[in-house]
Amino acid sequence: MSGTRSRATCEPGLGREIDVATPWGHLLAGVAAGSAASGGRSVLGPWRDLVFFGVVAVLPDLDFLPGLLLGGGPWHQGPTHSLLAAALATALCGLWGRRYGQGWLLAWCGAAVYLSHLAVDFCTVDTLAPIGLPLFWPFSPEHVTAKHAIFLDVKRRGLSWAVLAHDLKALAWETLLLGPWAGLALWLRVRRRAKHPLTGEA
Repeated sequence: MSGTRSRATCEPGLGREIDVATPWGHLLAGVAAGSAASGGRSVLGPWRDLVFFGVVAVLPDLDFLPGLLLGGGPWHQGPTHSLLAAALATALCGLWGRRYGQGWLLAWCGAAVYLSHLAVDFCTVDTLAPIGLPLFWPFSPEHVTAKHAIFLDVKRRGLSWAVLAHDLKALAWETLLLGPWAGLALWLRVRRRAKHPLTGEA
């Protein structure tokens, strides 16, 4: 993995201000990644798949909740943004998928979607220390980030026209880069469903 590393000077994500991608960007990436991993086949159902992809796509960002509940600032881009967390999420998706006889496929899709979140954040501008993601937590305290960012950060500090303009630009850029792939996935799903109206396969 090509990127740069920075020594973390505090525990991952604890009380840090954050520069992040938007939930919208993660949803687009998750739908595209999950659809690609499933090969266009229905896993849970025609549209339940999309709900599943969406939930897993934003799952890593639930690490902001402890900060809201316990105080001390956002606990963001911490352990949930690690490869270990991705592996645990993959296992949970697989166990849940066994209820539907789709354990391995749902695990594969869950892994693809979860990793799409890490990939987007890895390629997002980050200017606040510790810069990057703790991908190798808990085995390494280092944070890693792409040498050349693709996505713009979203500023969540203060409210001004300049911040609003920047965030709208970031949102538009994510839509431009990720929207076509998510749109293609949705189109293929609708097309497949139209070919199998009786079975509901999508």
